Amino acid sequence: MFTNISWGNYIIAVTILLLIWYLIVGFRCYYPDLRAILNGEKNLYSLSFRNNPEEKLAAHLQKGSVDENRELSSYKESFDTLADAEELSDRIKGAIKESVERNLSLEEFQNYLKLLLSEYPFVRISTLRENINAIIVKNCKSYPGLLLTPSQVDVLWEEST
Repeated sequence: MFTNISWGNYIIAVTILLLIWYLIVGFRCYYPDLRAILNGEKNLYSLSFRNNPEEKLAAHLQKGSVDENRELSSYKESFDTLADAEELSDRIKGAIKESVERNLSLEEFQNYLKLLLSEYPFVRISTLRENINAIIVKNCKSYPGLLLTPSQVDVLWEEST
């Protein structure tokens, strides 16, 4: 019986079985995408077979509940906190230099810092806040007209909300 099967027939049979297997596995893995395409929610050009977390997050935010939306959006944005802290420290250094060049009073400088700090709410609630405070105090020590203590910087954070 097995001697009647040629190598050509064997290869064709294995190829057909593999094709069926991969269709079943692909259908199981990509059923939501396929259903979205058939319903017209997605088009073939925007379909990505890679795991794009931002697209999944956006899709989930559109479908999920309000509490889950807040939690997921804050989770996504909290990953950017380190980059935000670095950007904030650079902006603070620039603000200090600009305030010295413009001869701003201490009150004007504090208002300027409040404005900068209000743009970074996730840095405010992170552990990087103390590092930012240290950067502000350290850079202000060079300029006697802009001296700030750590407690004054904390007050600026609280007033920036």
